[in-house]
Amino acid sequence: MMLWGRSPQSVWKRGERAAEKHLRKQGIKVLARNMRLPVGEIDLLCHDRAADTIVIVEVKARSYAPDSKRDIDPAANITHHKQRKLVQLAKSIKKMSEFASRPIRIDVVSVRFIEGQRGADIRHYPGCVSDS
Repeated sequence: MMLWGRSPQSVWKRGERAAEKHLRKQGIKVLARNMRLPVGEIDLLCHDRAADTIVIVEVKARSYAPDSKRDIDPAANITHHKQRKLVQLAKSIKKMSEFASRPIRIDVVSVRFIEGQRGADIRHYPGCVSDS
C-alpha cells in the first residue's frame, strides 16, 4: 500500500532515521544498522551509555492520514512471534565476545508519520521485550 507517493520501504527507512536521531538525543549510540545474523536482523544495535547496556532496537514505522481510523501505535504490531525472534537475537548477540559481559536490553521505537505534519510522533519503549 502506498500513501502520499511513499512506498512502505521509504516509510520504513524514514522511520529508522527518525528513531536513530531520537535515540542519539537520549545519549544512546548506534553501533550498527540492519545487522544480519543467522537467526534474523536487528534494526538498530545500540549502546546506552548511561546504563552501559547493549540495546537491540526494533523500529516500527507507519504513515497515516490525519483522519485515519487506523491511527494506532505501530508498536502494537509487535507479535508474540516477533518478541520471541527478538529474544533469539539478543541471545545471539550475547554469544559475541565483545558483548558477552554486557547486559542486553530489547527496546521498541514507534514512529508515526501523519500526512501534512512535519516530523514524526516518536515513542520509545525501553526494555519492553523480555525473556520471560
